[in-house]
Amino acid sequence: MNKKWRYRIAAVTLSAAMLLTGCGKKDEEASTATTEAVNTPATLKVTDASMITNAASVSLVKDGMVKNPLTGLWIDEKYANKRPISIQIENTTMALPQYGISHADIIYEMYVEGGITRLMCIITEFEDIEKLEPIRSNRHYYDRKAPEYDTVHVFWGASSFANYYDLYDNHYPNLEFIDLIKEPGGYRDDTRYMPHNAYSTGEALLKRINDKGYSRTYHDYYTRAHLFKDEFSEINGNPAKKVSIGFRNNEPWFEYDEENKVYKRFEFGDPQIDGETGEQLTFTNILIQFNSYSDLEGYESAGSQDLDWSGSGDGFYISGGQVIPVTWKRGKTTTKWYTSDGKELTMNPGKTWISVYNNKEGVKFE
Repeated sequence: MNKKWRYRIAAVTLSAAMLLTGCGKKDEEASTATTEAVNTPATLKVTDASMITNAASVSLVKDGMVKNPLTGLWIDEKYANKRPISIQIENTTMALPQYGISHADIIYEMYVEGGITRLMCIITEFEDIEKLEPIRSNRHYYDRKAPEYDTVHVFWGASSFANYYDLYDNHYPNLEFIDLIKEPGGYRDDTRYMPHNAYSTGEALLKRINDKGYSRTYHDYYTRAHLFKDEFSEINGNPAKKVSIGFRNNEPWFEYDEENKVYKRFEFGDPQIDGETGEQLTFTNILIQFNSYSDLEGYESAGSQDLDWSGSGDGFYISGGQVIPVTWKRGKTTTKWYTSDGKELTMNPGKTWISVYNNKEGVKFE
């Protein structure tokens, strides 16, 4: 690097540091925040990526667009530093088709009771979504994952454990639509059967967030969970044109579309379709996080599951028709992903599906 660029990078870094030390936030969620000094998606704007030494501390701006920290893609500048929602979506045959989930930047899939899976969709550009359906109840390991992305968590009811030990004790930012008198903004779809007919709209969610006084921007303690390349490039791994994950109930798989460089999602023997758009779900990146599910002590009769997000473990990163082994490690605020050489994983820009699964032998690549 020549001297000219070193000076420019130093100037940007110093400016970011001055901005970060000169601002701070204290609001209703401060009790859940760590006191650790972490990277802040700040107010500094630059147009040249080569000037940046710390991508989490600036907002890249180009022609009225900014980089989405959840995808690495360019989006409208009005979403700069805007905090996303995370929303619980049912994933059974009775719940299909799901509505609005193709807007998700990241989707987590995890087991709940009875061998079924439930989805947590993390969405930055949610305000104009006409329908998000079907919204279902929360589980404690979802709402412990949601704060890693500094989201406002949306759900319709919650398990007993989540109610007693997370929702009411920790007071994390949430919208719960179980009591529509006290918490308006949720609706019932008369064309579908309960409990698979609960929904909301982006407009209603935004109103509830504002009514509750939740911050609309990322907090100072937020650290990005994922890094992205500037442009798509192939990874040097093993072939993965088809990826099958052994969840028992829906038996999902992904097929690689070489022309569009995305993976198409299938489950229950068919393409997984967003009922709002009529289009199949697609993802540039797939992460498989191996973690051990266990019976939740004291709630075994209900079949309640437990997940421990602390520590570290193995996984796979799949993109561009290739797969490589990766590891994950939970820090004080965020789970980070690493390649086999110990470097932090840098993914292709695009949407990501994350399956939290418990059995390496249940994952097949073709």
